[in-house]
Amino acid sequence: MAANENERFDQFAAVLSIELLERTKKSMELLAPELQPCSILSFIQTPSFVEFYQELVRVGILPVVLSRRPVRAIVGDVDWAREGREYLLTVLDDRSNAVFTAWEYAWDSLWDERKVGQDSGGGSQTKPKKGFFSALFGRKREQKADGGGEGGGEGGEGGVMAGLHTMLTELGEKRGFLPLFHDDVRILKALPRLKPGRVAQAWKEISQYHHQEFYLPEPEQAKPGVTSECLQKWHYNLPDKIGEFLVLKAAVDLEHVNKPFIGKYIRQSARTQEEAEKGMPYLSIYWKSMRNPAPVAERHTL
Repeated sequence: MAANENERFDQFAAVLSIELLERTKKSMELLAPELQPCSILSFIQTPSFVEFYQELVRVGILPVVLSRRPVRAIVGDVDWAREGREYLLTVLDDRSNAVFTAWEYAWDSLWDERKVGQDSGGGSQTKPKKGFFSALFGRKREQKADGGGEGGGEGGEGGVMAGLHTMLTELGEKRGFLPLFHDDVRILKALPRLKPGRVAQAWKEISQYHHQEFYLPEPEQAKPGVTSECLQKWHYNLPDKIGEFLVLKAAVDLEHVNKPFIGKYIRQSARTQEEAEKGMPYLSIYWKSMRNPAPVAERHTL
């Protein structure tokens, strides 16, 4: 690239990085409960994961995205320093845009364990630098029992590099979030497509119905069940698992979305317990840890 092309690409990379990181961080913060949960939560609702995720994207995902030729073609002759974000938003609004395609490719390429050789050949530009997992997750190079350190671990010839699924699950044990299910990569891939404003709108509506159903004086109260209906609406109108996380947030933050409420909600949303645990795994796990509401004490008169 010529000097001005390099500068324009760097400006594009900065705009893209800021947009993706801010968008995904805001969505995760909106999904996180404000009150203290009664047990550990899913990765996406845990503050320690949100912080780690930002660095993971910077170091492992964005370099792959930016290396893809269709993404680099977006740079064009746009003045990215002045009007870059506005132009980028028009690109991202296209469901089949190159950025999201490359983003999904990056997550898929890192998710599972794979063989890693000493020389990655011509495809090295589409992979993060070797050893970035070690630096990010604090792993040390594993030595073979026979002392042949270069033959195993993360960088050796024919060695196996642990995928993100394995690494994030191990990280959860240290940072206090639940192990990830293998298909949770779909959640991470879908995050940039999720607009934070839609999550905020959903939570505002859920909170309003909860207030109208349980706190207003009787003549002004909403009909029984409107909170559950609102949760159902957003549960099935938001992207995969995002609605489930909002129901879980309600179980933590909203007083009357208690264990009996969630138990009934799960029964109404699935035909069998097996179907519920498969379709709403994190909500089902949390429901089992919830305490039943304390019974109202009877008053005795002397």
